[in-house]
Amino acid sequence: MNLGQKIEQLLKTTAMTKVELAKKLGLKDSSVISHWVKNRFKPDRKNITKLSQVFKKPISYFDDDLYCAEDSAYKLTEKKVYELLSSLPAAKRVAVLGEAGQDFFDLPLYSQAEEFLPIMLEAANYQPFALKVLTQEACPWANEGEYVICVSAEQTQNGKLYLIKTPKGYTIKRVYAKNEETNLKDFKGKTETFKTEKIKIFAQILAFYRKPL
Repeated sequence: MNLGQKIEQLLKTTAMTKVELAKKLGLKDSSVISHWVKNRFKPDRKNITKLSQVFKKPISYFDDDLYCAEDSAYKLTEKKVYELLSSLPAAKRVAVLGEAGQDFFDLPLYSQAEEFLPIMLEAANYQPFALKVLTQEACPWANEGEYVICVSAEQTQNGKLYLIKTPKGYTIKRVYAKNEETNLKDFKGKTETFKTEKIKIFAQILAFYRKPL
């Protein structure tokens, strides 16, 4: 089992999302973890230590197929990842379709985008879009000024983060569906219950992103 497979397995066994792991590791963008899982590049020694602490595994568990960073000509730092993403053509960029400023907010999702993020997703059929986080009240999982990357929610999984349309407005919460009722949990675990027929799971939250300076 290579390092990427180990990380992916640990995410599954702990029911932790890539977004949550990124927050625990102090990373600004969960796409870095996607690169680790797909073995596009490896975490450095600092992040290996953090992975060990988060998953309560010895460093040796992650170190088996870790290359020597000092000798590698292919090491990609987080800064270089951002530079790579920023070099992508405009046609591949993710459109920013709105802003999240409070717990329940309005979104003109069908208006023309005036801002684009220099990031690309592998699956073109995802039709991704982004929301800018104005306050942490709107999305405590992100920092102010970060962008929430959203993709179409083909299937709803309990415990995942979603952009949901409710009678009170749009909101970002964890979803726990129970037949005729659906529970929406916030960052602190507070639950609000809606009739399932009264809400719409609009999109799944894929990652949080901050534009590089």
